[in-house]
Amino acid sequence: MSGVIKISCQRFEIQNGDTTYPYLLGAMDAKDLKKISDAPSFEHETPNQQIASEVLVPPTQHWQRPIIEEKVHQIAQRFDQESEIMPNPVLLAVNPSKTIVVSREVAANGVETGLWTVEIPIPDQQNSDKPLWIIDGQHRVAGLAQTNLSNSPLPFVLLHSSHGVYLPGNLAKIFAQVTTEATPLNPIHEAWMQFVFQLGKFSDGSADWKAMKTTALLCKTQMFSTKQNAFYDKIGFNPELPPYAVTATGGFSFDAKYLQELLREYYFKIQGGQHYLNEETVAEQMALALHALKKTVVRDVNRSAFFAEQSQGEQKYFRDGFIAGVCAYLLENGKPNDWDRVLGDLKFPQTNWDVSSWVNSTSGRSGTVSKKIAFKCFTKVFADATLPNDVDDLCSYFAGQSAILKLEYQLVDDSDEIIPRSRQSIDLELSSGLEKVQKSLPANARHLKITSPSANVGPVTIALNDKPYDETYSFNAFKGRGRLFPKIEVRTLKNKIVLNIKAEFYGDNVIKKQLTLTFNG
Repeated sequence: MSGVIKISCQRFEIQNGDTTYPYLLGAMDAKDLKKISDAPSFEHETPNQQIASEVLVPPTQHWQRPIIEEKVHQIAQRFDQESEIMPNPVLLAVNPSKTIVVSREVAANGVETGLWTVEIPIPDQQNSDKPLWIIDGQHRVAGLAQTNLSNSPLPFVLLHSSHGVYLPGNLAKIFAQVTTEATPLNPIHEAWMQFVFQLGKFSDGSADWKAMKTTALLCKTQMFSTKQNAFYDKIGFNPELPPYAVTATGGFSFDAKYLQELLREYYFKIQGGQHYLNEETVAEQMALALHALKKTVVRDVNRSAFFAEQSQGEQKYFRDGFIAGVCAYLLENGKPNDWDRVLGDLKFPQTNWDVSSWVNSTSGRSGTVSKKIAFKCFTKVFADATLPNDVDDLCSYFAGQSAILKLEYQLVDDSDEIIPRSRQSIDLELSSGLEKVQKSLPANARHLKITSPSANVGPVTIALNDKPYDETYSFNAFKGRGRLFPKIEVRTLKNKIVLNIKAEFYGDNVIKKQLTLTFNG
């Protein structure tokens, strides 16, 4: 195939500050337009690492979505009828690596007309780069080109300037801002498009921008510090491909948008700190931490909370919590000399990561509770670089080991005024000890406060045994500033308060206690 397509157009200009943006209006048969135009899109099978690599070196060359064949077929069927017309123009631009000829038309008497002739070369080979890019309307062009109708011109707007105002980045930015496709961009595609062209929350240097850069580095880099990067080509940048697990058994499958949001929330959003690291270093440390985790979790890998298939026991909140934990470690301690040692100090090698025997559910409300607990526990132990006292391992911690409620009381005088420096505290163990607990308090210890300081405890419910729906005895009434009991109320209760306590833990686990407080004197 070779030759030139010539077409007459009108020319207009948009003035924006000191810059002039010229464009041409015309129409041609979709079959001819298809010969000379194509969308700068990635393919259905484009590897994730290839997109991630391009994202890091703007202007990205393949920034449009792949064509949807079903949509093309629907357009072709609809417009292959005499009664249908397509007045909606497509948006075109000159491929920056190609040239076209645009000249003013002159009448027979030598006077310039209001029209311009556009000469566009037809590529010699079908698969070679075409001279025009389709910015918006690739499905219309492909669909109408398949119809049997002839002489049905398709309107177009052609962005063309001999002064280089339409660079690849400008064109992709126009696509990201004004695309008129009925099908919205996939959120993953939209996120990295905004990153590339620094749109919205992805402005240069923002927390979102840094997090996406880190995510792209993780996806496109094969090795860090001589160690194989398990994230290489596994993070979903191509929305047409599924995110891939980092092991054969499963685990740590992320799409680019989700991982970017995770890194933003738990690292880049937290400004300042003496150990703040750049995106390249954070990416490296994420890869090295995962490398250490894969070396550590070797027992029953196919049933482990980290590396099992989702249906076989993978705990999404363990996976996400681990990423958040690594972020917390880096923020608090800087990059370690050895992630193996970090995980060793947290007793990862000794932990049984098959949690199927004690995790009941992580869906619905229990999923919301489990997610909060997982993130709190992982970020705490990684920031501290050690497990809490009296905790055997992380799974025991998740299951409630060493969980407490803290009861604080202060003495009050006959006027119900708090006596200074009279505060005392008692720890109420939740996961061990008797189901019914009794505590004896001084007669005037009438200011009570109950809090839940343990990271592994979820929602707490407190109710008066005799009046379970009395909100004045709820957990909300006791936490915060605490609750003052007037003398007459204590007398009415016969100097004894019986509270039923329920605490929720990871995986839809619940511990119940009955606490009896007696006021002596």
